[in-house]
Amino acid sequence: MAAKATAVLLMLLVAAVLPGVANAAPSAKSAATAFDLSHYKPVNTGPYLSMSYANGGAHFFKSGRWLCRLGPAANAVSCQGKPGSAPPGTLGVAIAGESQGPYWVRPGTSFRPGTTTPFRAPTLPIGSRINVANVTCAVPSAGSVVCRNWNRGFKLTRYSHRFLYPKGDTAHSANPRR
Repeated sequence: MAAKATAVLLMLLVAAVLPGVANAAPSAKSAATAFDLSHYKPVNTGPYLSMSYANGGAHFFKSGRWLCRLGPAANAVSCQGKPGSAPPGTLGVAIAGESQGPYWVRPGTSFRPGTTTPFRAPTLPIGSRINVANVTCAVPSAGSVVCRNWNRGFKLTRYSHRFLYPKGDTAHSANPRR
């Protein structure tokens, strides 16, 4: 009985602290676990910043097959690469801000998820997180990346993806069927 009460209290605390997680799809319980990045070790963001004018002040990191871009706009993040569950022709995934995404990036769009210059993005170590422009990304294990702002996010692995978005929202691409 005490364990149930503790679990309910913990869920209420998470709902109060992270409102986007409590109202997120697919479910609050799985989203709270997959998208809680607080226990990862923070890194110094300096080495991840591209000083190239063409990259506009964005930060970049690599992790396995993923090349991710944080900013320069607040709440914006994208990763170049394609998990096995992505639709054909996908270049990557992006969150355009607090109210848009995650979306699949496809050829022929003006959006580019990678760097526009030859900046060599450093590798974000496994178990680490980077926080830039209201976005946090982490590398939970080899070959996986999790990124989120306060109410949207994505988790990418070689084989699958999972998107986080507010309940009832329609401004995003779909999660795969389970």
